[in-house]
Amino acid sequence: MEVPLPTLEVLERTRRGESVDPADVAALVNAWTTGAASDAQMAAWCATAGLRGVPYEASLAVVRALLAGGDRLELARLGPTVDIRSAGGVGDSSLVIAASCLAAAGGVIVASTGARAIAHVSGVLDAIEAIPGVRAELGVEQWVLQARDAGMVIAEPGERLVPEERRLASLRDGTATAEGDAMVAIAAAARGISGGARAIAVEIPGGSGALLPDMDHARAACDLATRLGGEWNRTVAAVASERSEPMGGVAGHVLEVREAFAVLRGEGDARLADAASALAAAALGAAGAGGDADSVRRMLGDGRAAAVAERWVAGQGGDAAVVGHADLLPRAAICATVLASTAGTVIAVDAGRIGAAARWLGAGRLDPGQVIDPLCGVEVMARVGSTVTEGDVAAIVHGSDQWLVDRAVEMVSAAITVGD
Repeated sequence: MEVPLPTLEVLERTRRGESVDPADVAALVNAWTTGAASDAQMAAWCATAGLRGVPYEASLAVVRALLAGGDRLELARLGPTVDIRSAGGVGDSSLVIAASCLAAAGGVIVASTGARAIAHVSGVLDAIEAIPGVRAELGVEQWVLQARDAGMVIAEPGERLVPEERRLASLRDGTATAEGDAMVAIAAAARGISGGARAIAVEIPGGSGALLPDMDHARAACDLATRLGGEWNRTVAAVASERSEPMGGVAGHVLEVREAFAVLRGEGDARLADAASALAAAALGAAGAGGDADSVRRMLGDGRAAAVAERWVAGQGGDAAVVGHADLLPRAAICATVLASTAGTVIAVDAGRIGAAARWLGAGRLDPGQVIDPLCGVEVMARVGSTVTEGDVAAIVHGSDQWLVDRAVEMVSAAITVGD
């Protein structure tokens, strides 16, 4: 039996760009999960992997190692199921909309394990916890019953499903090593496979408001996630989306939920509605069900998707009325306006800077022990292509601490570029 390379040698070879046997990469991950390798060593590997990339066989070895550390569900008895998920993006509320449309289409159950916020991008589990009473963590039995009875669940099903992937996500978040095509695809594949759905639909954004810098990297991660899922006989529909501007014009958990519910009522941002419809249509295709983006789009505003969302919210402990009445959602204690400093046309709204401002306010974590503030965030009025005059309200900053809000106002102002 061949002895695996020592962890330090794996790190050195990876940093130099030398070939490392997939078995040695798996041994590193296994050593980390058992405590034989430190968090510092695992973070060093993530940093190098994000910069240099990870060969396919090594990526596969990492997914296998993460899955081996916990349980996996099998949902065949529920009938056709699909796990719909997002790699995360600034203003990313498309998952809730797409899941509601998908469940409303009938013939397929949405069983999503979700994910937490990481770096400067949103996480659906943090977002839905902004809905009063909604539980984003359920026991396995509760999770399965919610999927069966409501036709839709978005929650973590207990602590035994890929616990090491959740630990790895926290490590990547706390050490600024969240980026990288392979790391994004590995996380999506591991969580999707563990949830037990036979079909997986994942949105992977690219741009400053995402974990990947551009659409080329997003497409590469989509290809990798699709291939990895196929190793476990999963049908994966991976959708690359552009995220240089905040989706829906907001960043922050309760703001994103409010925008998602507006779209479900047939209101809200048209770009967000289109993105969610495309993701839902891809999920229908992966599950072998009929339907396209246009047919999905018609569910927004006709009451079908909103009714499913109400059933989902109630099933996970919340007040279903929030779907139709945004005023029932809580608001931040402090609101501050960001004014346009000059007149002209908005030529850029940097989603990365908007996301950084939201994280600064408390929508993300600047240290591992930080508690998310679900009420804070940024609402952007000055959209790309719109015209503004000096003194117009370009954005609104929502927060709970005046000093943090004042700094965020400066950050948001710098994120908005106005030209002639």
